[in-house]
Amino acid sequence: MGDLPQAAGRSQALVRVIDGALPDALVAKARRAISRIGGESFRQSYFTTFWLPRGQTPAHAVEEMVLALWKLARPRGCSGAEWWIGRAFTSRLPIEFHFDQDVKGRTHRHPRLSSVFFFNAVRGGHLAVTDQRPGQAAATRLDAVKPRRNRYAIFAGDLLHGVLDARGRTPGRPLPGPRGRLRVTLVVNYWNQRPTGVPRFAEGGAYRALRRGWRRPARRS
Repeated sequence: MGDLPQAAGRSQALVRVIDGALPDALVAKARRAISRIGGESFRQSYFTTFWLPRGQTPAHAVEEMVLALWKLARPRGCSGAEWWIGRAFTSRLPIEFHFDQDVKGRTHRHPRLSSVFFFNAVRGGHLAVTDQRPGQAAATRLDAVKPRRNRYAIFAGDLLHGVLDARGRTPGRPLPGPRGRLRVTLVVNYWNQRPTGVPRFAEGGAYRALRRGWRRPARRS
C-alpha cells in the first residue's frame, strides 16, 4: 500500500469512534465468555463468522453485546449483523488490508456498515481505514484508530481497511521478538441482506463454550 497521510480534521474523519461505548459489566461478561473458548479456532478467528438476524434473541453474552453495539451504530435498513471475534498478536497478524464483502456470493456485495469493538490496548494494532473503495486505483487518506478498552469504531462497509502491526506498519512477515499482548476485538458488520453461507450461532459448530453459564437478560416490561 505504501504510506498514506492521516485524515486532517474531524469533519473529514472516515471512522466514527465512541469511547466508553458499553457498560463495563457487559464488556467484562463478554470478555469472560471469550476467554472460555481458549485456543479454539485461534488461527481462523477472523474467518469464523456468525449471523445474527434483526430481532433475534441473543444466544450468549457476545451476541448480547452485538445487539448493544447495533444500537450505537444505528445502521439503516439492515436485516442483521455478521460478527466474529478477532484474536491476534500484532507481531503476527493473519490478515492484510482488504474490503469486507460477501466472499462466498456470486456478486461483490459489501456490508452497509463495518465496525470494530476493542476489548484491550496493545502495542500497535491500530485499525486503519482508508478512503479507497472498490474499483478505485489507490487510497489517498487513512484514519488510524488506536486500540483502547471499550472503544468502538464504525465506518462505511465498502472502504479498504486493515490492522497495523506492532510497529505501526502494514502487516507483512512476522516480527522478531516476543509476541506481546493478545489483541482481542469483536467485529460487527451490518448487512442489508445476509451474506452467503454465514451460519447463525446455533447452526455452526464453533465456540460452544460461549454459552456456558450464560443467562438470558430479563426483558424489560
